[in-house]
Amino acid sequence: MSTLRLIVSVQLLVFLGLLGYTNVSAQDAPVPAQATLNSEGDQIWVTRSGVAEPIITQVAPIDHRPYLHPIVAPDGRGVLTELSPEHHLHQTGIYWGFSRVNGRDYFLNPEGSYWKRVSVSVLKPEAKNAADTIQWQTVYDLLDEQGSSIMRESQIWTLRVDVDRYVLDLQWNGEALIGLTMGKYDYGGLFVRMPWKPEMQGEVVNNARQRDERAE
Repeated sequence: MSTLRLIVSVQLLVFLGLLGYTNVSAQDAPVPAQATLNSEGDQIWVTRSGVAEPIITQVAPIDHRPYLHPIVAPDGRGVLTELSPEHHLHQTGIYWGFSRVNGRDYFLNPEGSYWKRVSVSVLKPEAKNAADTIQWQTVYDLLDEQGSSIMRESQIWTLRVDVDRYVLDLQWNGEALIGLTMGKYDYGGLFVRMPWKPEMQGEVVNNARQRDERAE
């Protein structure tokens, strides 16, 4: 049986200015980051060297879609992601999910009847200096109605921590385990759930320099 592999790379720049958090001086020196897998093996904690509180948490349950939350603003003033708001319970921080794979919706359904963890690991645990990166990986199987694996996806996250921003690179790799049909839909793939209030000044810009709704 032949298999199909699809690799997608995305870069996210998370700025303080997205949510109005600006209390960081340009004179402040970046502190190298490190990544640690917890004792239960279901979370990776990203911390600045010498600081115990995580700035980014990779959540990787055995029976739930993986996601990043919370992501703390670089100056520590506020959380940039939102987890399962009551009007969109399936939206969990930063995550990846297709809407139509052999008719199954992995975007709206993050639970264990759709997802099964294969592994979670830290690939590069420590940044040696401010220009260096850390890296971690999650591997999950997407399940059909009978609980059989139909696709294996891996997410490799690479992070550089700057003074006033995080630079997150995602390499997503999907391997078909059976014949698959990927249906077209209005949404799916990488998604970012952030808290928002009308008074917040923020925008989204993609690599084509399109902004907000056009950036989608």
